[in-house]
Amino acid sequence: MENQRVYFYDQRQVDANAEVLNRLIKKGMKPKWYIVFHFKDGGGSNRLTHRRLDDQSVDADLEFVKDQLYTELYGRKWKKKTSRAMSYWSKEYGKSQVKPHFNLVMEELPYPYDDFRAVHVLFNRFLPLKCKCIWKDSAHIQPVDHEEVDNLSMYCSKESNQTNSTVNYLLTDFYK
Repeated sequence: MENQRVYFYDQRQVDANAEVLNRLIKKGMKPKWYIVFHFKDGGGSNRLTHRRLDDQSVDADLEFVKDQLYTELYGRKWKKKTSRAMSYWSKEYGKSQVKPHFNLVMEELPYPYDDFRAVHVLFNRFLPLKCKCIWKDSAHIQPVDHEEVDNLSMYCSKESNQTNSTVNYLLTDFYK
């Protein structure tokens, strides 16, 4: 079985990746939204199916998604903006071998994206129009319960192992 992903459960890796989010929260991140997105699997396209199996391509698509999201929220020069919402990004394949999804934990978004309805429209309607790599209406959005942050961090990294870190360190915002 060529291009088959095999995951071995590794509790140490899960704990290490969960600690990344916990450390961000201890340093001041105030998560408000937990969003799960699904990438398109390519349908019948072999090229797109192989793209979903290539971690670098998935990371490039995820970087494009972040750029489009933050451009909508803060404008074209969002990278220079110091007072923007921090985010934590991780990817997982779950049961699917070719349709990854990603977990996104974000702080409160700026007006007019500061309520559930606006966040829903942003992630389920607007972003899929800008980013053809994600499914329309695939985002599952829920407010973060601050009592359950430990469970959230474990959930975001549950598929971590030696070959699959899940946390995207290039996209996750860290305190300097």
